[in-house]
Amino acid sequence: MLLYLGNVLYAQTNSKFYGVKSHYGFIIPHTPDLKPISKTNPYGLQLEMSTLRTSDQAWKTCFCYGRTGFAFTYFNYANPDVLGSSYNFIYFVEPYFTYQSSLKFSLRGSIGGTYLDTIFDEETNPDNVLFSTHFSFYLALSLNLNYHINNNYALNLSANYNHISNGGQKQPNKGMNFPTLSIGVDRIINYTPLKPKPSELKQYSRAWSYYLGSFASLRSSDREAESTNHPLIGGLGGALKPLSRINGINLGIEFWYDWSDLKQVEQQNLDDSSFSSALTLGHHFHVGNFYFLQQFGIYATRPKNIQSNWLYQRYSFWYRIANRWAIGASLIAYGRTADHMDGRLLYIIQ
Repeated sequence: MLLYLGNVLYAQTNSKFYGVKSHYGFIIPHTPDLKPISKTNPYGLQLEMSTLRTSDQAWKTCFCYGRTGFAFTYFNYANPDVLGSSYNFIYFVEPYFTYQSSLKFSLRGSIGGTYLDTIFDEETNPDNVLFSTHFSFYLALSLNLNYHINNNYALNLSANYNHISNGGQKQPNKGMNFPTLSIGVDRIINYTPLKPKPSELKQYSRAWSYYLGSFASLRSSDREAESTNHPLIGGLGGALKPLSRINGINLGIEFWYDWSDLKQVEQQNLDDSSFSSALTLGHHFHVGNFYFLQQFGIYATRPKNIQSNWLYQRYSFWYRIANRWAIGASLIAYGRTADHMDGRLLYIIQ
C-alpha cells in the first residue's frame, strides 16, 4: 500500500515518456581530407526514457517546463570497413518553448559517451582519421516538434546535429559532425496538461556575480599521431553581468599548465614555457541553474613555438548543483578547428 501511495503521489507531479525513434542523415566533411570517407548516410535507432516535472522548483531550473532523461542510440555509418558503428549512452535536457496546445516545440541538448567499434589503425585502417579511441564523447543539439495525439501517445519529428570526438586525448581526432532527421513515437504515463506559472517565479537579480574555479583535461603530446596522454590543469576567475532574464556578458582570466606542451618542448628542444594565460570576454545565457557561455580568449602568455594563434574561442556549459557550486565542461577552438575539452568545478559568488 505504501509503494502504491508513493507511485500515486509521484504521478501527480511527474509524467513519464518512453520513446523510440529512427535516424537518417549525412556526414559533414569539415576538412578536405575527410571528403572520401564522408560520402555515406548514417542511420540509427534510439530508445529513450524521460521525465517531465511540473513542480515550481523544477520549473525554476530553467524558467520553463522541460523533460530530462536517458537514451541509448545505435548509429551505423554505412561504411563498415572504415567507420563501423557506434553505441551511444546519452543524458539529455529538453526545455519546451511552447506547451499549451497539442503541438509542442522544444530544444534538446544531449551529452554522453560513445563506444566506436572501428577506429584508426596505422596499418589496418589508416583512412579513419575521425576516430582514434574506442571510447569518445557524444554531443548533440536537436530541434523538436512533438504532437500529442492524446494524453497517452505523442509523435515527434526532430532535426539533430550530432558530434563525436575524443576531446583531443589521442590523435588523429578530426571528429565527426553528422546531422540527422529523426521520427519517433512516445508512450506517455500520467500526463496532465501544462499550465502557465505565476510571474513571481520569473524574478531575477541584475547584480554582478563572480566565479572562481579549476579545470583539467588530458592531451596527446603529438597533435598528429598516436601518443601518450598528459594532464592539463588550470584555474579561472571572472564576473557575470545580467542584461536580461536570460542574457548577460562576462569577463575573466584563465591560466593553465600543459604537460603535453612540456613534452613537446623537451622532444624538440624548444625555448618555450608550458604555462599559458589569457583574458576572456563573452556572452552567456543563464536559465535557472544552467549557464551557456561563448567567449573569446586573448593570450597573455603562451608557448609561441607550439601555439601560433593569439586568439581562441571557448564554449562552456555549467550546471549549478548547490547554492554556490557548479560543475561543467568547455571546448576550446581555433577558428573551425576544435582543440580539446576539459571538465570544470566552479564556485559562484552572488
